[in-house]
Amino acid sequence: MVLVAFILSSMLISWVVPQLLVRRLPGRLAVPVAILAALLLGAGAVWLGAQGFDLLGVEEAETAFARGFNAWKIMLLVAPASALQARRELRKEAL
Repeated sequence: MVLVAFILSSMLISWVVPQLLVRRLPGRLAVPVAILAALLLGAGAVWLGAQGFDLLGVEEAETAFARGFNAWKIMLLVAPASALQARRELRKEAL
């Protein structure tokens, strides 16, 4: 259950955050900033989730964080793909 929760939250964050930020940030730095923001938010969500699971007594914080970190690695692939896809859509709209 813990791993599934972390996978779903990581996938959601790594898709939604770059999609929103690339559309709002101007210039060339929109994609790297959106990716970095998604990765940092994902890391924070994993840490908070691990603490929450520990408080609920589901799993110890260290093991929950280890599982969450493994799920966070998905973001290394999804966040850049999401940001680049959002930039491609913006370029199509501009033409």
